[in-house]
Amino acid sequence: MQGHRPTLLAVCLALGACAGELREPGTTSQPPVTAAAAPPASEPASVPAPTRRERRRRERGPTDGNFVFSHFSAGVFSTILIQPATYFVATRVGETGHGLGPAIGALVLGAFVPPILNYTVQWAVGRSIAPGRDRFWPGFLVNQVSHLGIFIGAVVGGADFRNLGHATAIVLGEAFLNSGLATMTAELTRRPRATTASTATTVIVPVLEFKF
Repeated sequence: MQGHRPTLLAVCLALGACAGELREPGTTSQPPVTAAAAPPASEPASVPAPTRRERRRRERGPTDGNFVFSHFSAGVFSTILIQPATYFVATRVGETGHGLGPAIGALVLGAFVPPILNYTVQWAVGRSIAPGRDRFWPGFLVNQVSHLGIFIGAVVGGADFRNLGHATAIVLGEAFLNSGLATMTAELTRRPRATTASTATTVIVPVLEFKF
């Protein structure tokens, strides 16, 4: 039996090699399984950044209809009452004395006094409704420039402020135009509304530790 041991070993090795050769053609090589590529996640649509005008409008807050109506109405009524009185005083000043002094004084009164008085009334009424909401200077400057344009045009055009028809047309035109422009300016240049910061409340819970 010991003499046949090398022969049996050789036969076993030959049979194992044959079995390996027979098994190889039958086996099918499967391709390596790769993870499927995940579809790209849909990127969120880019939201355009708000412009400076939109940010200012958002900070100012919504329009206050009560403030706009009261501000405009005060300007119209104050112009109807103050403007004729101012023109009457300016006309009287121009007729007194001799030379250019009275004429220049009348022009200065008619050109600069009405906007100061009219817009002061508008601003005071708006401030009583919404304190600190609108600034004084933007609306006043717009009122002043608009009044100067109408006043210089009337003087150059030869309007007679002592004539009831001329004076009525000038006063009513300024009452609605100047007051409307001043109210619009006050609304567009108003101060941003006060934002109250939310105060976070911190609750501290004591933890007791007992050792035995």
